[in-house]
Amino acid sequence: MIGRARFTLGSWSTFGQTALLIIAALFLAQFFAIFLTRNVIDQWQTSRVVEPAIRRFTDVASRVSQMPADRRESFMVASRTVGERFWLTRDMYMPPFGRQQDIEAELSTALQKRSVPFLALLVFRHEHSGWHLLPLSAPPPGAEGSGGPMPWPGDRIQPASQGFDGPPPDRTNDDIRLAAQLPDGIWLVGRFHVFRPFPLILNPLFLSQIALFVILLSATLFWASRISRPLRILAEAAQVLQPQEKFEPIAVKGPREVQVAISSFNTMAQRVRDLLAEKDRMLSAIGHDLRTPLASLRIRAESVEPEAERAKFVETIDEMTAMVEEILGLARLGHSTEPKQLVDLSALADTVVEEFRGLGKDVTFIEAPRTTVTMQVNLVRRLLRNLIDNAVKYGEKAQVSIRTSDGTVELVIEDEGPGIPESQLGEVLQPFTRLDRSRSRTTGGTGLGLSIADAIAKSQAATLILENRDGGGLRATVKWTAAE
Repeated sequence: MIGRARFTLGSWSTFGQTALLIIAALFLAQFFAIFLTRNVIDQWQTSRVVEPAIRRFTDVASRVSQMPADRRESFMVASRTVGERFWLTRDMYMPPFGRQQDIEAELSTALQKRSVPFLALLVFRHEHSGWHLLPLSAPPPGAEGSGGPMPWPGDRIQPASQGFDGPPPDRTNDDIRLAAQLPDGIWLVGRFHVFRPFPLILNPLFLSQIALFVILLSATLFWASRISRPLRILAEAAQVLQPQEKFEPIAVKGPREVQVAISSFNTMAQRVRDLLAEKDRMLSAIGHDLRTPLASLRIRAESVEPEAERAKFVETIDEMTAMVEEILGLARLGHSTEPKQLVDLSALADTVVEEFRGLGKDVTFIEAPRTTVTMQVNLVRRLLRNLIDNAVKYGEKAQVSIRTSDGTVELVIEDEGPGIPESQLGEVLQPFTRLDRSRSRTTGGTGLGLSIADAIAKSQAATLILENRDGGGLRATVKWTAAE
């Protein structure tokens, strides 16, 4: 699984890998930042809200527990301040959620230090849309007498519509409720307002982290794009580089390392073109210089006696002359200035087949609908002639057809000859390669026909594929993968 994951990630572009890495790193950083900040906020809230509430409640409880019952109500009213409310109640109800047992432990410790007696404690957070506690003056329906406390902990819940524990609640705040049951069974309840945090999507902390995330991500992706764009242009230029086409140097852009890579590629591409051009000039010069001596030998061979020897000389000279012409043709392939145009491949193939039929060759063309391909017509015509000539020469007859499927165009030439051994299908595309069983000097082959066909196919953004037929013979397929 690890190897597979690495392979999948390795197939991504530089920009994609950089984006994934940066997003993952920023996400983890922001997650831990929010987590740590929330802890700080919780600690601040404990020190600024919970601890003062415990001190204030403990102070009120200490004084209430020491004063007569008839003075308690007035003391409750006098003790109220902004954000704080105190009251007494005989009946206490367990809230369905939000009980704060850790604060109960702190409250218990604080009351014990002040020597405040109590029977039970209850601390919970209270949302104003939830549940309320009933004041002493409003016992719930069916409650026990005013002298006896409800069982602790109880499970009866008093809806907000049936009682009210003070002034109308502030919907923007939550409360923390501290309650202690005094020795006489009366519950002292203190309500302390706690600022209700923003919803997550509106929380300033969350919004600031999102803004930081977006800013850092945008800057990083911009820089990654600046690096990957020149590399992508460099890769595309390497793929479309053709010896016969004029090379336009790539603009040197990007970071220093990328600029060095682009400059090196421009230099390398120019050197390759110069080497290929020198090779073509050398072949042209050799071929041109051999024409004159070959013509002279041909004339002298005509006077050789006896006639059998003369025929052998002439045959050898003619073969050499044909080889020279093929060499010149191969050299000229890299310097074709013919413009590319959109041509009906079916019509072109039918025309070439008719040329061979006019020479008495057994060649057939399977009719096909109009199929247009961008090409250099004369080169593709020569490609087709070479393949048909090869099929007729070694397979006696040839059949030409055109296939189209899924945006590809295939020009297929099939013969009924001996075929080519599977291990040598790739070798026959190399210059001057001939097979002893099916290709020999007696048939007139020079070993350049298929090499020239392969070179022409590559210059036309096509691929030449050779394969043996199941019923015998050879199938040559010229495939355009992006036909227009």
